[in-house]
Amino acid sequence: MSVLPYLEIFATVVEKGSFTAAAEALSISKPVVSKQISQLERHLGVQLLHRTTRRLHLTEAGEVFARYSQKIVEEALEAERSVMPLQNEPQGKLRISISESLAMSLLPRALQEFQECFPRVELDIRVSGRFVDLVEEGIDVALRVGALKDSSMIARQLMPCRFHVCATPEYWKQHGIPEHPAELQDHNCLIYSQSPRADSWVFRDSNEEDISVRVKGNLRSDAGKILLGAALNGQGVFIGPTYLVHEPLKERHLKEVLQTYRRPSTGLYAI
Repeated sequence: MSVLPYLEIFATVVEKGSFTAAAEALSISKPVVSKQISQLERHLGVQLLHRTTRRLHLTEAGEVFARYSQKIVEEALEAERSVMPLQNEPQGKLRISISESLAMSLLPRALQEFQECFPRVELDIRVSGRFVDLVEEGIDVALRVGALKDSSMIARQLMPCRFHVCATPEYWKQHGIPEHPAELQDHNCLIYSQSPRADSWVFRDSNEEDISVRVKGNLRSDAGKILLGAALNGQGVFIGPTYLVHEPLKERHLKEVLQTYRRPSTGLYAI
């Protein structure tokens, strides 16, 4: 038997001086209080209280036990009070794993807005192109593109996301616009080295069948911003997520091709 459930009742009886007052304070019946004290005494093998018709008196053992029980109850209440602010205002350290391309594109504005809303949250942001083991490396949340494979994790979609094949209008004018994904084999493709299948770009045809194209090029990197910069300089063809290429496409610095072969939209997830 654990004495912990009985400590609050005993401490309240000592504080209030009677079973009746303790029962009222704890919103339970007087018989329940009496029964719990009796069970506690049987478990300890000592009498804690002298009971009379008018009042209660602590025995010597009861005085010793009361000092400890009151201290334990007070510390338990203090522990409860210490975490209550966490329910009202987020605070503490949050470790985030994020790719370099996200860190350089979406993160700055989102970071400012988040810290204005939650100033007591201390952020520890780890920038890496690799897929980190969240549990092994003590990461609270990772921002990733694509479907969640590990069912033990919780994922929330932050925004829809596609992958867009693009290059500068000048590049397409010089090298020709591909009409089919297989024609990318004749182009200088800028390769993101951290992709699970870095050298194979996957598309979807009108029959909902996947088309895997083996690509090659003279530049590969685990930093999406480097590849985007190379594409903007007219060095080759880049396949990039919506959040990274949206602005260059909107401003017509890049031109997208092979839209009819795009795979279904996925998303950017917080995992």
